[in-house]
Amino acid sequence: MAISCAKFWKAAARVLPLILAGHAAQAESWNVGSQDAFEPFNYTKNGVYMGIDVQILNEAAQMIGVTLKHHPSPWKRALLDFEAGHLDAVFQLAPTAERFERWNMVGPFRKTRTVFLTKNDSPFQDIQSVDDLDGHVVGVVAGFTYESRFDSHPGITREASKDDYTNVRKLLLGRAEIVVGGYATLAHVVRELNATDELRFLPTALIEQDRYIVFRRGEVGDSQAQRMQEALEQMQASGRIQAIIQSHLVRE
Repeated sequence: MAISCAKFWKAAARVLPLILAGHAAQAESWNVGSQDAFEPFNYTKNGVYMGIDVQILNEAAQMIGVTLKHHPSPWKRALLDFEAGHLDAVFQLAPTAERFERWNMVGPFRKTRTVFLTKNDSPFQDIQSVDDLDGHVVGVVAGFTYESRFDSHPGITREASKDDYTNVRKLLLGRAEIVVGGYATLAHVVRELNATDELRFLPTALIEQDRYIVFRRGEVGDSQAQRMQEALEQMQASGRIQAIIQSHLVRE
């Protein structure tokens, strides 16, 4: 039976707002920055951005109806883009009092064990105090925060690079005496560079720290942070985050 024009437009007036509202909810997306080439946590393979942290945050975002648009870059650039307002969020930051005061620190969603890497023939047997590094050249990633005593210690000569791959290459070439970084990432880089027979990790870690995704303060950033925090807490409670981490490390 034919429907009159009046009835058609009356029905459309009721249904169309619901359709548009649903489309708007599904279309919500956030621009998120991170360190590129940071295996196994975030990296590009065959044109797809992936890794432990990427999967954790993508699944958390999906739970709240959000799509993350990833913008990987050198770490210092990622922080600058976030501070300039070009990004909604950036991950994975170590905690500092200044960061908790300035931004919405969401998480933690995992931990990083920060360690020292050196050459097999290095005189270094262990680093138990940052004073042990006085007068030595240490490879670091530009813009990274490692540990408060290490970051502020004046006796260390820091050789800054854009990523851990460059740091390890400098170590192999003798441009750095030791490299500091997350164990999982450095172990991956050493394997990729076929340098397992040339390098070794020192036994004492610098620190083990939580990792966060951060949002700006303000009405929009506060709302985004609260929603992401709730999703991450659900994933932690269910064991999903640990399952993601384990699945990637097994593949490693």
